[in-house]
Amino acid sequence: MQNYFLFWVLLITTSLSAQLNKPNAVIAVVVDQMKYEYVYRFWDEYGEDGFKKLHEKGVFCRNTHYNYIPTYTGPGHASIFTGTTPSVHGIIGNSWYTRDSLKPVYCAGDWKAQTLCLCQQPHDNVNRGDGNMSPRNLLSTTIGDQLKTVDSSSKVFGVSLKDRGAILSAGISADGAFWMNSKGDWITSTFYNSKFPMWIKEFSDVNSVESYMNGIWEGSSFSLNLQEMYQKMGPSAIKSTPVGNQILWDFSKELIHQEGIGKDTHTDLFIVSYSATDYVGHQYGPDAEQTKNMYIKLDEILAQMLSYFDQSIGKGKYTLMLTADHGAGTSPDVLKKRKLNGGHFSSRELLAEVNQYLLKTLGSSSLISREINMQYYLNFSVMDSLRISYNQVYTQVKYFLEKKEFIHSVYNKVNVEKGLLSNEKSMLIKGIHPKRSGDIFLVLSPGYLEWSKTTGTAHATHYNYDTHVPLFFYGKGVNKNKCIDKRIQITDIAPTLSLLMKTSFPSGCTGNPIKGVMCEN
Repeated sequence: MQNYFLFWVLLITTSLSAQLNKPNAVIAVVVDQMKYEYVYRFWDEYGEDGFKKLHEKGVFCRNTHYNYIPTYTGPGHASIFTGTTPSVHGIIGNSWYTRDSLKPVYCAGDWKAQTLCLCQQPHDNVNRGDGNMSPRNLLSTTIGDQLKTVDSSSKVFGVSLKDRGAILSAGISADGAFWMNSKGDWITSTFYNSKFPMWIKEFSDVNSVESYMNGIWEGSSFSLNLQEMYQKMGPSAIKSTPVGNQILWDFSKELIHQEGIGKDTHTDLFIVSYSATDYVGHQYGPDAEQTKNMYIKLDEILAQMLSYFDQSIGKGKYTLMLTADHGAGTSPDVLKKRKLNGGHFSSRELLAEVNQYLLKTLGSSSLISREINMQYYLNFSVMDSLRISYNQVYTQVKYFLEKKEFIHSVYNKVNVEKGLLSNEKSMLIKGIHPKRSGDIFLVLSPGYLEWSKTTGTAHATHYNYDTHVPLFFYGKGVNKNKCIDKRIQITDIAPTLSLLMKTSFPSGCTGNPIKGVMCEN
């Protein structure tokens, strides 16, 4: 009897000890379009309590890369939190087409879900679809799903200016995901809840978009009047300014307070994806003064975050991870100025050229039905009626495109897996889902962007400027003042956080925990 009693005491003590070793909260930060180089490029402009604090008191994985093509926001967020690639989790782009009917699919779209917001009722044509969202297109569980599986008392939330940044990160089982619509309203969908939280109304009454769009956003070579931007572009203008990140953090802080994130030993997961960096990056490019200023301001917000978590959750009681969903290429005008190889082209114009070539060689300009994500979806009904084979179309397309300086190579679903498996082919395979992807795949040459303008930037390729991103771990259970320079895959983040939270890996996870991040207990 005594041995039986001691057994249960030991079991309960061990269980409590394991629970206490877990962080009260895991904070996951994704910075949209943050290139690895921004950490050191703007180092001298950063304060001591933001990126420098993560660097000096945490672990910095300096050789972290995406391991698939294409590198977009939707697949990036999905890969971070599922620990696998588009070939498994199914988010092959921000959008794609159905294989059977060739209807457009948005990565976070769900017409069964309805908008929940404080906006006009009934919804007008501008915002009615902003809340038709859910993570149902995600084919793998996320770390949040696994956390809720082992402890239903844990809370999981995702927030972002972009719907896909909040939704695909948090997963199916999340307690909530919130984002900002085109009218500047914070919204969610009925997938998560049937009622809209009333604290958001109180927050929005005091923290309207217009109240943030005051003053001048300026740097050494630019000066922009925020109020004029608001008057010209409306509430969505905030997304392309540093105050877009500030309003997101202020909203996040209120959510954390209202939901009691990190207030007990049931580990919570809070994900915040900063999108304003991506809007500014696309508009101005990596070398612009606006981009530099954006990251200096973000560093200040990061310092605010760490200070707030120290006070609200407690020092040593939370773990923070920071990374990016992709990088970005050098702007075409900068490439030209520096006499570097590269440039830009229009995929729409290119498709028109390909169709004209196919008309001359195979007798039809309707053999390609759709183009997206540098993939062609073929029109098999037309091909069958003309007795034209898949290989015939592919051969002609490949011959025509590979003469273009901005196209490095062209593959189809058959030959991409044949022969020697190069890094390029391996990354392409990991980005292809057989039930969602196209039939012909284009790989760009180094330095080239699928982009209509000479200024600004884009991303999508497998080159370092798009794949190399920062990765920081900080706080409870994490080593201090350590740099890891071995190559890390983006899919390794999820299993690492899973170990910290003491949960199973996500269902489709193909990554591995990063050795050297966690301190020995």
